[in-house]
Amino acid sequence: MFKMESRLFAEVVRYLRIAKAVLAEPHGFFQRARSEAGAKDAARFYLAMSAILAFLTPVANLMGFPSDVIHASTNAQMAAFKYAPIFELYVGGSRHVWTGILTFAFMAAKLPVFVAFYHVSAKVLGGKGGWTDSLRVAAYSATPAMAFGWLPYSDFLFGLWAGLLIVPALHYLHAIPWGISTAYASFLLGFQILYVVLTGGGWLIEP
Repeated sequence: MFKMESRLFAEVVRYLRIAKAVLAEPHGFFQRARSEAGAKDAARFYLAMSAILAFLTPVANLMGFPSDVIHASTNAQMAAFKYAPIFELYVGGSRHVWTGILTFAFMAAKLPVFVAFYHVSAKVLGGKGGWTDSLRVAAYSATPAMAFGWLPYSDFLFGLWAGLLIVPALHYLHAIPWGISTAYASFLLGFQILYVVLTGGGWLIEP
Protein backbone atom coordinates (compact mmCIF):
# COMPACT_ATOMS: atom_id res chain seq x y z
CA MET A 1 0.00 0.00 0.00
CA PHE A 2 2.78 2.42 0.93
CA LYS A 3 4.57 1.66 -2.34
CA MET A 4 1.41 2.39 -4.31
CA GLU A 5 0.83 5.67 -2.48
CA SER A 6 4.44 6.72 -3.08
CA ARG A 7 4.10 5.97 -6.77
CA LEU A 8 0.87 7.96 -6.97
CA PHE A 9 2.48 10.91 -5.18
CA ALA A 10 5.43 10.77 -7.58
CA GLU A 11 3.09 10.85 -10.57
CA VAL A 12 1.20 13.85 -9.16
CA VAL A 13 4.48 15.70 -8.62
CA ARG A 14 5.57 14.87 -12.17
CA TYR A 15 2.40 16.28 -13.69
CA LEU A 16 2.61 19.38 -11.53
CA ARG A 17 6.15 19.92 -12.81
CA ILE A 18 4.88 19.63 -16.37
CA ALA A 19 2.19 22.20 -15.55
CA LYS A 20 4.86 24.50 -14.13
CA ALA A 21 6.88 24.16 -17.33
CA VAL A 22 3.86 25.01 -19.48
CA LEU A 23 3.10 28.10 -17.42
CA ALA A 24 6.66 29.31 -16.82
CA GLU A 25 8.19 28.72 -20.25
CA PRO A 26 5.44 28.03 -22.80
CA HIS A 27 7.62 28.68 -25.85
CA GLY A 28 10.29 26.21 -24.80
CA PHE A 29 7.72 23.70 -23.62
CA PHE A 30 5.72 23.62 -26.86
CA GLN A 31 8.92 23.37 -28.88
CA ARG A 32 9.90 20.30 -26.87
CA ALA A 33 6.37 18.89 -27.01
CA ARG A 34 6.78 18.26 -30.73
CA SER A 35 9.23 15.47 -29.93
CA GLU A 36 6.89 13.60 -27.58
CA ALA A 37 6.29 10.02 -28.66
CA GLY A 38 2.59 9.44 -29.29
CA ALA A 39 -0.42 10.91 -27.57
CA LYS A 40 -0.19 9.08 -24.23
CA ASP A 41 1.73 11.73 -22.29
CA ALA A 42 -0.58 14.61 -23.24
CA ALA A 43 -3.73 12.58 -22.54
CA ARG A 44 -2.47 11.40 -19.14
CA PHE A 45 -1.43 14.93 -18.20
CA TYR A 46 -4.87 16.28 -19.11
CA LEU A 47 -6.69 13.59 -17.12
CA ALA A 48 -4.39 13.98 -14.12
CA MET A 49 -4.85 17.75 -14.02
CA SER A 50 -8.61 17.27 -14.50
CA ALA A 51 -8.62 14.98 -11.47
CA ILE A 52 -6.86 17.65 -9.40
CA LEU A 53 -9.39 20.23 -10.58
CA ALA A 54 -12.24 17.84 -9.75
CA PHE A 55 -10.88 17.36 -6.22
CA LEU A 56 -10.37 21.06 -5.48
CA THR A 57 -13.58 22.42 -7.03
CA PRO A 58 -15.88 20.99 -4.31
CA VAL A 59 -13.47 22.37 -1.70
CA ALA A 60 -14.04 25.86 -3.10
CA ASN A 61 -17.79 25.20 -3.10
CA LEU A 62 -17.65 24.20 0.57
CA MET A 63 -15.89 27.50 1.28
CA GLY A 64 -18.88 29.35 -0.17
CA PHE A 65 -17.75 29.96 -3.74
CA PRO A 66 -20.13 28.46 -6.34
CA SER A 67 -18.80 27.14 -9.63
CA ASP A 68 -20.34 29.86 -11.75
CA VAL A 69 -19.09 32.22 -14.44
CA ILE A 70 -17.17 34.22 -11.84
CA HIS A 71 -15.61 31.50 -9.69
CA ALA A 72 -14.85 28.71 -12.18
CA SER A 73 -12.69 28.57 -15.29
CA THR A 74 -14.24 25.62 -17.14
CA ASN A 75 -17.67 24.66 -18.40
CA ALA A 76 -17.14 21.25 -16.81
CA GLN A 77 -17.15 22.79 -13.32
CA MET A 78 -20.21 24.90 -14.06
CA ALA A 79 -22.14 21.95 -15.46
CA ALA A 80 -21.11 19.73 -12.54
CA PHE A 81 -22.21 22.35 -10.03
CA LYS A 82 -25.56 22.67 -11.78
CA TYR A 83 -26.36 18.97 -12.05
CA ALA A 84 -24.80 17.68 -8.80
CA PRO A 85 -27.93 18.51 -6.72
CA ILE A 86 -30.03 16.44 -9.16
CA PHE A 87 -27.76 13.42 -8.65
CA GLU A 88 -27.86 14.02 -4.90
CA LEU A 89 -31.66 14.00 -4.98
CA TYR A 90 -32.22 10.96 -7.18
CA VAL A 91 -29.11 8.83 -6.59
CA GLY A 92 -28.02 9.83 -3.11
CA GLY A 93 -24.70 10.91 -1.67
CA SER A 94 -23.33 14.39 -1.22
CA ARG A 95 -23.69 17.00 -3.94
CA HIS A 96 -20.07 17.95 -3.30
CA VAL A 97 -18.93 14.42 -4.10
CA TRP A 98 -21.05 14.50 -7.25
CA THR A 99 -19.56 17.86 -8.19
CA GLY A 100 -16.11 16.29 -8.14
CA ILE A 101 -17.18 13.19 -10.06
CA LEU A 102 -19.08 15.16 -12.68
CA THR A 103 -16.32 17.73 -13.09
CA PHE A 104 -13.87 14.97 -14.00
CA ALA A 105 -16.40 13.21 -16.24
CA PHE A 106 -17.24 16.38 -18.16
CA MET A 107 -13.57 17.32 -18.50
CA ALA A 108 -12.78 13.89 -19.94
CA ALA A 109 -15.80 13.94 -22.25
CA LYS A 110 -14.98 17.32 -23.76
CA LEU A 111 -11.35 16.51 -24.57
CA PRO A 112 -12.06 14.77 -27.90
CA VAL A 113 -14.45 17.58 -28.83
CA PHE A 114 -11.78 20.21 -28.32
CA VAL A 115 -9.15 18.10 -30.06
CA ALA A 116 -11.41 17.92 -33.13
CA PHE A 117 -12.18 21.64 -32.88
CA TYR A 118 -8.52 22.65 -32.76
CA HIS A 119 -7.56 20.17 -35.47
CA VAL A 120 -10.16 21.47 -37.92
CA SER A 121 -9.28 25.05 -37.01
CA ALA A 122 -5.58 24.38 -37.54
CA LYS A 123 -6.19 22.87 -40.95
CA VAL A 124 -8.32 25.84 -41.98
CA LEU A 125 -5.49 28.14 -40.84
CA GLY A 126 -2.93 26.17 -42.86
CA GLY A 127 -1.50 24.10 -40.02
CA LYS A 128 0.75 21.13 -40.76
CA GLY A 129 0.43 19.11 -37.56
CA GLY A 130 -1.50 15.89 -37.05
CA TRP A 131 -4.18 14.75 -34.63
CA THR A 132 -1.64 14.11 -31.90
CA ASP A 133 -0.46 17.71 -32.15
CA SER A 134 -4.07 18.89 -31.82
CA LEU A 135 -4.38 16.77 -28.68
CA ARG A 136 -1.31 18.50 -27.27
CA VAL A 137 -2.80 21.91 -28.10
CA ALA A 138 -6.04 21.03 -26.31
CA ALA A 139 -4.39 19.37 -23.30
CA TYR A 140 -1.52 21.69 -22.55
CA SER A 141 -3.12 25.04 -23.40
CA ALA A 142 -5.83 24.30 -20.82
CA THR A 143 -3.25 24.10 -18.03
CA PRO A 144 -4.05 27.45 -16.34
CA ALA A 145 -7.75 26.60 -16.11
CA MET A 146 -7.07 23.10 -14.80
CA ALA A 147 -4.44 24.16 -12.29
CA PHE A 148 -6.13 27.29 -10.95
CA GLY A 149 -9.72 27.19 -12.22
CA TRP A 150 -11.05 26.20 -8.80
CA LEU A 151 -9.86 29.45 -7.17
CA PRO A 152 -12.46 32.12 -6.35
CA TYR A 153 -12.76 34.86 -8.98
CA SER A 154 -10.69 32.70 -11.32
CA ASP A 155 -12.67 32.70 -14.53
CA PHE A 156 -11.48 35.68 -16.54
CA LEU A 157 -7.84 35.57 -15.44
CA PHE A 158 -7.12 31.91 -16.04
CA GLY A 159 -9.49 31.62 -18.99
CA LEU A 160 -7.55 34.48 -20.60
CA TRP A 161 -4.24 32.80 -19.77
CA ALA A 162 -5.40 29.55 -21.36
CA GLY A 163 -6.48 31.46 -24.45
CA LEU A 164 -3.07 33.12 -24.75
CA LEU A 165 -1.32 29.74 -24.60
CA ILE A 166 -3.12 28.76 -27.80
CA VAL A 167 -0.82 31.14 -29.69
CA PRO A 168 2.51 29.34 -29.07
CA ALA A 169 0.76 25.96 -29.11
CA LEU A 170 -0.57 26.45 -32.64
CA HIS A 171 2.67 28.05 -33.82
CA TYR A 172 5.04 25.34 -32.62
CA LEU A 173 2.80 22.27 -32.96
CA HIS A 174 1.00 23.14 -36.20
CA ALA A 175 3.56 25.51 -37.76
CA ILE A 176 1.00 28.29 -38.02
CA PRO A 177 2.57 31.78 -38.38
CA TRP A 178 2.60 33.96 -35.29
CA GLY A 179 0.29 36.57 -36.77
CA ILE A 180 -2.37 34.06 -37.76
CA SER A 181 -2.27 32.13 -34.49
CA THR A 182 -2.44 35.40 -32.53
CA ALA A 183 -5.40 36.63 -34.58
CA TYR A 184 -7.19 33.31 -34.11
CA ALA A 185 -6.67 33.28 -30.32
CA SER A 186 -7.82 36.91 -30.16
CA PHE A 187 -10.97 35.96 -32.06
CA LEU A 188 -11.76 33.15 -29.60
CA LEU A 189 -11.20 35.39 -26.59
CA GLY A 190 -13.22 38.22 -28.12
CA PHE A 191 -16.05 35.81 -28.87
CA GLN A 192 -16.09 34.67 -25.25
CA ILE A 193 -16.21 38.20 -23.90
CA LEU A 194 -19.00 39.11 -26.32
CA TYR A 195 -20.89 35.95 -25.35
CA VAL A 196 -20.74 36.82 -21.66
CA VAL A 197 -21.82 40.41 -22.28
CA LEU A 198 -24.76 39.43 -24.48
CA THR A 199 -25.96 36.65 -22.16
CA GLY A 200 -25.41 38.59 -18.96
CA GLY A 201 -22.82 36.17 -17.61
CA GLY A 202 -23.91 32.90 -19.18
CA TRP A 203 -21.73 29.82 -19.48
CA LEU A 204 -18.50 30.33 -21.36
CA ILE A 205 -17.18 28.38 -24.30
CA GLU A 206 -13.70 28.02 -22.90
CA PRO A 207 -10.66 28.28 -25.22
